[in-house]
Amino acid sequence: MKMADVIRMPLLKHAKLAAGRLGLNRTVESVNMMDAPDIIHYLKPNELLLTTAFAIKESPNDLLELVRQMADKGCAGLGIKTKRFISEIPPSVLQLSDELAFPIIEIPLDSPLGELTTQILSYILEKRTDELRYALETHQAFSRIVMEGKGLQGVMDSLSSLIQHPVLLFDHRGQVLAESRSTPSPSPDTKKSIARLLASILAGRVSYFSLLAPKEPVTAFSIEIYKQRRGFLIVPGAMLEDPFSVLAVEQAANVVRFEFMKQHALEESSRRIKNEFFADLLDEQITSDEEIVNRGKHYGLQKRQTYKCIVAAIDQSPEMYSKKRVHREDAISQLRDQVYEYLDDELSRLKKPYILFTKTHYFMMLIPVELSQPPQETEEEDWNGILRTIQDRLYRELEVSLSFGVGNYAEQLTDISTCFHKALEALRSGYQSKKARFIQSYRVKELTELLRMIPYKNLKQFYDSTLKGLADSTDREHMDLIQTLAVFLENHCLITETAKQLYIHRNTVSYRLNKCEEILGRSLKDPNEILKLRIALMARSLLQSSS
Repeated sequence: MKMADVIRMPLLKHAKLAAGRLGLNRTVESVNMMDAPDIIHYLKPNELLLTTAFAIKESPNDLLELVRQMADKGCAGLGIKTKRFISEIPPSVLQLSDELAFPIIEIPLDSPLGELTTQILSYILEKRTDELRYALETHQAFSRIVMEGKGLQGVMDSLSSLIQHPVLLFDHRGQVLAESRSTPSPSPDTKKSIARLLASILAGRVSYFSLLAPKEPVTAFSIEIYKQRRGFLIVPGAMLEDPFSVLAVEQAANVVRFEFMKQHALEESSRRIKNEFFADLLDEQITSDEEIVNRGKHYGLQKRQTYKCIVAAIDQSPEMYSKKRVHREDAISQLRDQVYEYLDDELSRLKKPYILFTKTHYFMMLIPVELSQPPQETEEEDWNGILRTIQDRLYRELEVSLSFGVGNYAEQLTDISTCFHKALEALRSGYQSKKARFIQSYRVKELTELLRMIPYKNLKQFYDSTLKGLADSTDREHMDLIQTLAVFLENHCLITETAKQLYIHRNTVSYRLNKCEEILGRSLKDPNEILKLRIALMARSLLQSSS
């Protein structure tokens, strides 16, 4: 109950609200009647104190400190019986009460505090009993709707009728799963606005909150299973305060949560079967196109389709698990599931086809490539940018460091196994070079292996003649130039991307590249010269590791 309900009770009909009118919406969960000097130590939040002021009769100014402490503690209010031990409430106390929006009720001398305490507690108990009964009945009604096969749509319609507001069910990706039909639906712009709003608070752990969207109020109820956010029940156009409406939405959220858990269990089972199929495919246990097509069509595999193969892994897994404080196998598995869900979410937002699965502790991705076009370098640049964005977001939001090994193309379904082993080799090559949060391409490793076969003397001679004055210079300016050149080539000669990665202005990049051309006597627009420089920079890392 609220303080406003207390002031309207029969036994208080002759009482008056002395101060703190703005605090009448404070919740009262219990009542205390005490006159001990150290009473503040025994009070709890949302508790109403009734007193005769006996403990402060000799020093009425102590009442000022009591009001301040009760307000700080989150108490509901204070009821003082006057004309017995104190004749009136000091003006300074009333002023403070108004400032703190903390209600003070002046109780007449003839109102028995014991009876008043009993009546308030009885009212609270009766109201809680009504709320529990309503919650149970509502939960049973929603459960029957689901068991009758009406699904989440039926729950949304029934809930909307109960609270007389439209209701939306969003998943954790901001997509509308169901919405009520018995009340006018929010506009598409409102739905998009709510989806953006939810995306900005997905990291929070609150279960129920009200907020003001750009154009209207919104009440949101979070739905979680296994400590992961799965969705939101949204009541647009309202900031719910009626306890029975809040209870109705909470019970609907519980039913939705059970449905999500059932769905999650089915997804887990389907994912396990999917992973077993692809494990057989990668281990070359399935060798016929016909069997691959028949079993793989359930997961989107198509016979006449070229696929790009990508492998991902969590960097420094033991250290990462220690940092995340997950040591048991079930906790480690839960973290991997979290990363899998995150990758699935990020890939789904691209609105491009993909196949995602796992093998042991690796995350595998198959990306369809159009057969009508040969693989283009720009396409590879696009995917490297996508993978880099996923890396950055995952590290920023989950504090998980992830690296990618990029294989070549599987033009036949039977080539997928070979393609993935090459992607895996690329990933392992990156780890052998002590890298983290990297994107390593397989063809880079092939060229590196070829360079290792060249005698050290010949490789050093090629390196020195190609990079000239930049080869082994310790001059700070030259070191900046060689770093800029390396990043420029890694980013496929894109000045903007180079500037972003180095955190410098693109004009600075252009200036440094011009200096490189002057020192090297080579044009950075000549493909042959670019190839020589790429090889020289690969040779640089090999020579440094050998010295």
